[in-house]
Amino acid sequence: MFPKEIERIISGLQYTKDKVGCSGDEVYLFENKFVLKVSTDSLRLQREKERNDWISQYIPGPKSICYLNENNKHYYFRTFLVGESLISPRLLGNPQELTDILVDVVKKLRSLDDKACPFASSDNFGTDFVHGDLCLPNIYINANNEFVGFIDLDNSGLGDKWYDYAWLLWSMEYNLKTARFNEVLLDKLGISFNKEKYEKYLPLENRKQLKSNE
Repeated sequence: MFPKEIERIISGLQYTKDKVGCSGDEVYLFENKFVLKVSTDSLRLQREKERNDWISQYIPGPKSICYLNENNKHYYFRTFLVGESLISPRLLGNPQELTDILVDVVKKLRSLDDKACPFASSDNFGTDFVHGDLCLPNIYINANNEFVGFIDLDNSGLGDKWYDYAWLLWSMEYNLKTARFNEVLLDKLGISFNKEKYEKYLPLENRKQLKSNE
């Protein structure tokens, strides 16, 4: 079913197929040890691997094992991030704690601003390091609320940090079903809300989703 190089590593392991995400990739989880992404889109998977490899030099994150091309399919095989995403019931039930965690997450991103990132984010322009899809499901922590890594980094690179902030605020409001804690987070970060950039980077259809939550 999978390339022989990968089969040798996963031999004897059970797997489940992950249904989270909207990229269209097939994602297989192997007993909280490995993740395999299978796609016909080589560019996206290559971008994700390159960015994971670069970022993991500086902050925690998944480790790449191999990237293969076989039978017109592309396979990106990496380690599993042991922890929980920020949409876990424990965290959504404690928004104040969630905002404290996000302050640390943003600090991790800002620590990459001066690392001479060789990539550019495709959807915005600037000199800050951006994740490119900074939503709660793409951020992982351990049981002690310590950051363990990001996933879905294929659009990360140099850009405008407000691109990330806009999507993070949207994700908070969408998952918490209130905008109340957006201001709490911005206050903790010492950032003023930038309505112009928020609306610039967040598509109208996503803003409409928030209104449907009200």
